[in-house]
Amino acid sequence: MAIAGRPTGHAGSRARGGSGWATHAAAAVVLVIGLGITITLAVVTASGHHHTNAKLLALESRLISGEIAAADPLYVEDHLGGAAALAAAANGSAAAFTRGLSGSVTAKGPFATASLWRLVGSSPRMVTHVGTAPVLAPSSGAMTGLLRRADGSHTFVVTKLVSGREARLGYATAASGPGGSFIAYAEVPLPAGGRVSEPASSPVSDLNIAVYLGRSQTSAALLEATSGAPLPLRGTTYTTRIPFGDTVLTLTTSAKGSLTGNLGAILPWAIGIGGAALTILGALLAERLVRGRARAERMSTEIGRMYVEQRSVAETLQQAILPHEVPAIPGMQIAVRYLPGVSGTEVGGDWYDVVPLGGDRFVFVVGDVSGRGVRAAATMASLQYASRAYALEGHPPGVILDQLARTRDIAEDGHFATVLCGLVDVGTHEVTLANAGHLPPLVCGGDGNARASLIQAKPGWPIGIPGSGSFEPTLLTTAAHDTLIAYTDGLVERRGETLDAGLKRLQETATVQCESSLDDLLTSLVSELTGDSPTDDIALIGLRWLN
Repeated sequence: MAIAGRPTGHAGSRARGGSGWATHAAAAVVLVIGLGITITLAVVTASGHHHTNAKLLALESRLISGEIAAADPLYVEDHLGGAAALAAAANGSAAAFTRGLSGSVTAKGPFATASLWRLVGSSPRMVTHVGTAPVLAPSSGAMTGLLRRADGSHTFVVTKLVSGREARLGYATAASGPGGSFIAYAEVPLPAGGRVSEPASSPVSDLNIAVYLGRSQTSAALLEATSGAPLPLRGTTYTTRIPFGDTVLTLTTSAKGSLTGNLGAILPWAIGIGGAALTILGALLAERLVRGRARAERMSTEIGRMYVEQRSVAETLQQAILPHEVPAIPGMQIAVRYLPGVSGTEVGGDWYDVVPLGGDRFVFVVGDVSGRGVRAAATMASLQYASRAYALEGHPPGVILDQLARTRDIAEDGHFATVLCGLVDVGTHEVTLANAGHLPPLVCGGDGNARASLIQAKPGWPIGIPGSGSFEPTLLTTAAHDTLIAYTDGLVERRGETLDAGLKRLQETATVQCESSLDDLLTSLVSELTGDSPTDDIALIGLRWLN
């Protein structure tokens, strides 16, 4: 950072004539003033330097913690959680679990070992295992306790494991499917001795860093620390805690030296020793430190603004991909809802679509792509456009899903999708349904016969998961004023409970609200089931026959 400032000079005049005591008095005054300014600047500079170092340390620490919070939990949820969800959707398929972790379990990590467990009653049973032998013995009580804790948690659970000189971090996460509850377990190797080396080119090479699992900063809780850093870290430190599964990571940092440069460290001493001659340099350094502090504050404000902007861009992108208007179908009332999840800044993969076919026939589609981010959104968009094209070509729902299945492979794309597709004949009240691993739609009765029931359309394999056989159609005949509701899992799925509990809650809520208008019915379902703050994206479509 360039030092900017305008030096000012101090001119003294020598008295012409007069007595010697007046000259000494003037010199004393200049000396006292100079010493006073020098001491004041030295104190202010030292204090400002310490404060700025502390703020820069805090800023760099928050950037590190933000990167950890944005990357590490998301990786565990996307890969291990995604594999668990994939296996659960495939009724505990070992092959599906292995495909879900393709490329994640290798000799060099990130996962050294992984296993899938089925929860039978309160006893977990291993379905399959990949990778090396786990540090936590599969038959141990500790493994059983960890898996049970994961089943009851709304997020993944974490524990530190030590065997001899080898240390690992164990993760477990639960998922529910048609076949019950499943738990995925994996272990990540920790650095030998808990120490890592940062190259000189690293943005954090000027920091000592220590990361602990949990809130305590003990050697038993240490996950990793920079090489050569004395533990516990000394001097001016900054500590922050990062939500991490069912616990937190405690990040503590200290500066290896002055974060503002060596000049900032020695200049307070130079001002004290140099006296009045270095007063100008003290003023320049004070300006430099003030500018450094303002820059740090601007960076902090900019980071907050960028987060809000990125979140807004993600939501705008999602809305841009979804249909802008719902087409008018004679004899039908159609309403839709889309709510993004409240956490994270990445775009999701939930969508809906309505495709008029002419007359009183139309196709509707509701789908959910696994994971989040631009790739998930791209997969969503391609599936949406492809399904619309196949529908306009006149294909029935089963053929539409067959065609979509040929376009996707999780091994290549990294994502799979569940899709519900229906062909509606308004005049005959007939709905032909085809299901690719999606949740069952719900029919809500009208004409004073308030009832809500799930339609069990036979599910096929999710799009992107290689399977056998075609998608079998299910024919549904509705009554006058009935309402058909299709939705994604964000409306009903909750961590720590079975999927059946969420579906039952949906039926009960819909039964109470059956007689409401279609818009009020959808609004009530979202509000009462999620509190308008869903943790996952929700796409929802309601179809009501007008006669």
